[in-house]
Order: sequence, then C-alpha cells, then structure tokens
Amino acid sequence: MGKTRIGLDIGSTAVRAAEVAGGPEAATVVRAAQVQVPVGAVENGEVRQPDAVAEALRELWSRGGFKEKKVFLGVGNQRVVVREVTLPWLPEKELRESLGYQVQEFIPISVEDAVLDFDPLGEFEQEGRRMLRIMLVAAQKLMVNMVVQAAEQAKLDPVGIDLVPFALVRSVGTSEGGMNLDQVGDEAMIDVGAHVTNICVHDGGITRFVRILPSGGRDVTLAIARGLGVDDEVAERLKRGEAVEGAPPVEEVRRIAMQRAAAFIDEVRSSLEFYTAQVPGARIGRVVVTGGGSKLAGFLELMQERIPVTVERGRAFSRATSKLPLDDEAVAEAEPVLAVAVGLATPAKRAAA
Repeated sequence: MGKTRIGLDIGSTAVRAAEVAGGPEAATVVRAAQVQVPVGAVENGEVRQPDAVAEALRELWSRGGFKEKKVFLGVGNQRVVVREVTLPWLPEKELRESLGYQVQEFIPISVEDAVLDFDPLGEFEQEGRRMLRIMLVAAQKLMVNMVVQAAEQAKLDPVGIDLVPFALVRSVGTSEGGMNLDQVGDEAMIDVGAHVTNICVHDGGITRFVRILPSGGRDVTLAIARGLGVDDEVAERLKRGEAVEGAPPVEEVRRIAMQRAAAFIDEVRSSLEFYTAQVPGARIGRVVVTGGGSKLAGFLELMQERIPVTVERGRAFSRATSKLPLDDEAVAEAEPVLAVAVGLATPAKRAAA
C-alpha cells in the first residue's frame, strides 16, 4: 500500500482520525474512525482534560484498527492568531531563526509564550528593498502543549502540528488545476464545529485569509434549549430531528434553529466581507462548507440565501479516494466531520524550486 499518514482532529465533541495513503495528487483514505469525548474535556477547541481525551484516543485507536502511532495534529481556536505580514527578505533558515524578533508587534501574545510558523506568500520590491509577504501563525504554547500531552498520554507520537484551516484547503479545497473557468474569485472554506468555526479563503491552494470564530453548532442547540425550556441533551436530539416524547411541534424547533443559524451565517458573511474590503480587487467566487454543525437540516440552503455566491458541501472523499466500507448514507454522515482529519493526513504540495 505504501507509506501512510494519520491525521488526528481533536474536536469539542469527538476525536476523529483518518489514515491516508499516497501524496496530495493521489491520496486514498484507508481507515477512519471517531469517538465521542466527555462534555467539558475539550472546550472551545482547547483541551481542558488531557486524561479524558487520552482515554478517548486509546478507544479511537482500538475502534479504528490503527497500527501507526505517529500522528499529525491540528489546532484552530481563539488561542491562534493568523496574520498576513510583510518583512524584509531573508533566506528561509535565517528568517525562521529571527522570526520571534521580527513579528512581536504583529501579534497580541508574547513570542516567548507562542509557537510561531509561517507560509511564504510572495516577494516584491519596495523602495529598492527586497520584501517578503508571509502568512504568520502564532499559537499559544500552553494550548499546543495540552493537545500534545493528550496525544502522548495515549501513547501516540505527534510528528507535526498544522492549522485546521490549512488542512481544510488540502482536503476539500479546489486545486488550481480543478478551478472552474466560470468561477471568478477566491474560494472560502467554512468548517462549522460545535464550539468553533474555522474560515479560510484561498486562491488555488494559496491561503489568503483566516478567521476563527468562537461559535458553531452548539449555539443552535443552546438557542433551542432556551427557546423551548428543555435541557441541552433534549435540545441536541431535537436539533438532529430525533423523536422526543412530549416535544413541541417540529416547526417550532426548526424556527428557533434557523433563526440562530441565520445570525451565525451573518457572522460568517461579515468575515468574508471584511476580507474582500481589505484586499483590493478580491471577491469570493465559491463557499465550501464542512463540519458537524453544517449537517443541520436546511443549513446549506440558508447559507446559499444569505451569501450570494455558489455554496456547496465539502467532499473529503472527492480529492482523496475513500476505501472505507461505507454506503452512500454513511458517506454523507462521515464526510463533513472527517474533512479536517483527512486534510491533516494529506501532505502539502511542495512548491517548485
């Protein structure tokens, strides 16, 4: 089968892993699984209880039949800052060594407390000086350490940490060669989690904008709970369309859910409008949606109404072929929640030298 990589997505409601064989142009998902995590173990995308998460990871490895222990982790929460920054050009090795000294003014956390990384975006000349534009990523060190600790307690070996939005581009983004000629503009990836929503705008695989919102599917559940006077567990079941004894009419549940979802979608639209206002000539040509929160009945249709571009569901098994024993219904359930794990397991394309 050749070499495989495992992407591990530690979410607020579940841990998910996907094992992918092959490179970015011919990836195949050979194993995948998910296991629920206890309430409170992961909050707002941050590991709060490493012991509980480690226990879920051990069960995940057993249930999924994973043999490999090396994993690629993802982070995407309010403890991560992503900014486009312009710096004087330096060779990559020197830039990495001096990055902390050069970027403190651009980030709201001390560089001593941060894990720093960057993606080069392009070079240009300014007043005779060679300059470099980069996408700077600064993640709070303590938050990253908690994710790593949970994985290591489960006897896993984290060999890489990536940003969730970057992983989304690799799993469900349209590569440059696959862009529709009728599609004018950049592509926006929206991953709706329970507590956190990751937004990433890219152009042919080059990330242009990242925003991480502290809201998601959980907000709809809480709105139903408050609006109907039921506890959170019942509200979650009603949101999923399950039959609940003595429940109010389905129409009332749907009205509350759609009202809260509309407010959330407007937040997403505002983020996309901010991007297009900041970048001269930029526009969004297509929106691709993933994540468990996006499975709410009517969510994609509502987003299509409120964001005036093509809105489609992300297909994690489109760019990476699935060898999983799933029927069509199971695929529809799995694809939205496995997009991050598949992206983490898919190696990035190397730029030509």
